[in-house]
Amino acid sequence: MSMLEYISSVLLVTVIILLIYFIFKGRIEAEDSTAGRYSIQYLCQELKDYINSIVNMDIDALNLNRRDLENRRALKRSLGNAIRKCSQGNMTEKMIVFSRIKHALSGPLGVSEEIIDNIIPFNNSSLLTPTDKFEILLYLQKRAGSRRMFSDLCRMVLLDRLKQDEDGYYYDVTAEDIKAAYDKLATPLSYDDKLNILTQRVYQETYGLSVVDMLIMEDDSLDSVSGGISGINLDNFRYNEEDAYVGNFRRPRTYESIWIIYEGKPIHLKFLSFKSAAELIRICKNLSEHGRIGHITSSEGGIKTHLADGSRVTVFRPNNGSGWAFFVRKFGSAPSELTDLITDEGCQYPIGVIKWAIKGCLNLFFTGDQNSGKTTNTRAAVKLIDRRQQIRTIEADFELYLNDYYYDKNILGVRPSERLEFPKLIELIKSTNAHTVLFGETASLEQAKHLIDILLAGTKRVITTGHWPTSDEMVSYFVHAMGGYGNSGTNELEAMVARLLHLDVHCVKDNDGHRHIDRITEIIPYWRTDNEPVAAKGIEGRLDQIAAYLQRLSRNKSYYTRDIVIYEDGVYKMINPISDELSKIILKNLSADERKAFLEFNRVQEGVAN
Repeated sequence: MSMLEYISSVLLVTVIILLIYFIFKGRIEAEDSTAGRYSIQYLCQELKDYINSIVNMDIDALNLNRRDLENRRALKRSLGNAIRKCSQGNMTEKMIVFSRIKHALSGPLGVSEEIIDNIIPFNNSSLLTPTDKFEILLYLQKRAGSRRMFSDLCRMVLLDRLKQDEDGYYYDVTAEDIKAAYDKLATPLSYDDKLNILTQRVYQETYGLSVVDMLIMEDDSLDSVSGGISGINLDNFRYNEEDAYVGNFRRPRTYESIWIIYEGKPIHLKFLSFKSAAELIRICKNLSEHGRIGHITSSEGGIKTHLADGSRVTVFRPNNGSGWAFFVRKFGSAPSELTDLITDEGCQYPIGVIKWAIKGCLNLFFTGDQNSGKTTNTRAAVKLIDRRQQIRTIEADFELYLNDYYYDKNILGVRPSERLEFPKLIELIKSTNAHTVLFGETASLEQAKHLIDILLAGTKRVITTGHWPTSDEMVSYFVHAMGGYGNSGTNELEAMVARLLHLDVHCVKDNDGHRHIDRITEIIPYWRTDNEPVAAKGIEGRLDQIAAYLQRLSRNKSYYTRDIVIYEDGVYKMINPISDELSKIILKNLSADERKAFLEFNRVQEGVAN
């Protein structure tokens, strides 16, 4: 072979090799590009670009007719407003953004029925993540018309069951629990179902509340949702990267911690996690924005606010918190009936006492620890108030939202501000013909004093909540608020306060999350004639009078307490009828028919108690 032939052969082989290389390189790049288009991250970025093109479009440069111009302006305005508010508890704004994302995915972004399974592997359960399976399960309950998705899952597969290990009892939901639930409950999905699930995923990762979006925004069965409250924080000087591992076990980070409270049970959703610390921070900032200007700052450290739907939000950030964390206290879409809340054996006794206390205009105090059911019971009790009676609520932060529940009642809710403080607010309330005043929570001595002032000013009834563990401590708190300690007139003040604090309804949540009324207690002042015998003739009568006088002097309180209903071994027991003192107040505020019904109730209960 000549040199020329050899060189030609080498060149030919080289060309063939290069040709083969570029062919395969193009195919690989095309496959990589296609794979990229089938990722959530890609869709999120494309979606942002699409939405921004609408929100930031120069409409005037489009040369549209007047009608089209107004339509484009309306779309731009509504979409921009919805994006700002959709993660703040406003479902209307969320649905505006959601529908636009769904339209973009099925249209401009080209997510067809043929390729949607490449984005989320709906057709292969073994490739689905626990988060995928959980979101599909929630969607299936939502598709069935439920607003209590997690509750439905618990009813069917016991996600809230009590667990035990060598360290004790606990509640959690693991990846294994979700797999078992999915295997049992999953049903075939249509293209529209898959598109809705994908839309929710893209929405929550771009504008929503990440993996807790549906739990916070759409599930009415949860008491609260929180994140960032367990696990280790590698930003803490105590930890290095190697501290994250104990042998082969990797300690969870704070951003991987999500907890819920369901029916009073604190449940750790171990399978669910934010992707990064940055995502947790984004959620904390979004949750803190409703009704405020700007994000929570380092100088604030922590804030308490609320979402558009009334859910209460608390957010902490460094350095006031060990890390970023949020707490969302949720309130159901509709008030529960007392019969739904008080269900244990003998429940007719506490329900009956509360019913007649409300109808008879007694002052009612729902007491107990946090999350024991005070606010829920208060809201349910309001339903029993006569529609002819004017109701005013005073809250530091709006939580009751009684107008939303009882839109046919005469209700006005108010709260103090820097320019309208409690004293001025109370004066204004007095001028609104308030029949019933609800203090959302009596949480300070100042509020306690104002509550007494309202009662002394002639308000027919006050209902409030507080954290007092006993009736005696409740009375002492109000006496202290009125300046009673250390004064010569403390006994008289105590008796006056006791005359105003009629019933203490003490709420309890046990370790299993079960809520119940632990006791209903009367607070009854001693009157001058209490225990004073009818005057008898002679020395015997005189001695009886002296004995009664000495007995009164020996009392260390100006009042006594008496339990009407108690909760014992899972059963409500009526141990005393409503006293004559409170019965007189109740009877004065009832109609003729109601008086008969109340007297019959009290007569029957007197027989039960005896």
